[in-house]
Amino acid sequence: MEQHLRTANLIRLRTAAAALRANRFAAEVCEDGPAASAALLALAGKGRKIGLGGSMTVASLGLPEALAAAGNTIVTHKSGMTPEEKRLVWLEAQGSDLYLASPQAVTMDGKLVFLDANGNRGAAVIYGPRRIVLIAGVNKLARDQEEGLWRARNVAAIANNIRLSKDNPCVKAGRCVDCAGAGRICNQVTLLWKKPSASDILVLLVNETLGY
Repeated sequence: MEQHLRTANLIRLRTAAAALRANRFAAEVCEDGPAASAALLALAGKGRKIGLGGSMTVASLGLPEALAAAGNTIVTHKSGMTPEEKRLVWLEAQGSDLYLASPQAVTMDGKLVFLDANGNRGAAVIYGPRRIVLIAGVNKLARDQEEGLWRARNVAAIANNIRLSKDNPCVKAGRCVDCAGAGRICNQVTLLWKKPSASDILVLLVNETLGY
């Protein structure tokens, strides 16, 4: 990334982090992906039960493999599981020592936007795990809630539809058309305006493009 742009993005990330703290979230800014990974691995330690929310950001940093290699138990759904198997895994993840996920948008006024097909991630980031860490690249920054929701529907959702080989209308249109098909992956919105009172949430903002 061109250095002047990196510096400008770092300023934006610091502004967003300050807004998140004002909304009672813990928030840190990381210079790049490796710095974020190192911070997370130090926080996680070993011998923990770690729930994963199916995040491409978390996967791109190699965290599932690194956490498992450090002696942690990874709890996440896998391709080919039956609905009942997924349900049991999602419930176990909600009781994890540490839960990792990524929002589709972080607003400059300190709000977090999640858009999901099933709601397991939305449920876990509200309440359940002993600690929740949310990792977001600079590409996830949005001006406000409205822009954050637009980004979730018109950027992240389309990329995820393509990744999952979904033939939903947005893939052809290049924008959300608010479809009603059975294969729709945008069924629930979770908005964290402030930190839920009983949850321990840390947001790691990374000066790098990560995930969708």
